[in-house]
Amino acid sequence: MALPAAFLGTLNEGAFAAGSGMSWWQTVGGLVAVFGLLMVSLKLLGKWNRRSGGSDSSLLTVWHLGPKREIQVLKLGDQVHYIYRHDGSMVVLQTEPLVNFENKRADAASA
Repeated sequence: MALPAAFLGTLNEGAFAAGSGMSWWQTVGGLVAVFGLLMVSLKLLGKWNRRSGGSDSSLLTVWHLGPKREIQVLKLGDQVHYIYRHDGSMVVLQTEPLVNFENKRADAASA
């Protein structure tokens, strides 16, 4: 299949020409536009996340056991989870109701 000479002439002289330099500016402009949209969407998602609750979870305390080792006590809803963290891995040690945790904390404070 042969392409018409007029079509080949426009390809060699237009935006697809190797020496025009437009392709680098278009690439950089496209990257700036994509990263700009990414930053705007992340900002909007962050604001939306702060407005939509998130109060059901909190970090109650952290017990440091050594370098890169700790036990975290997390409140998730009405449950308290004891999580052991070591070099990027996490193990759930124990889960108990929030009421039991608060009773233990009150007993320890009064003793």
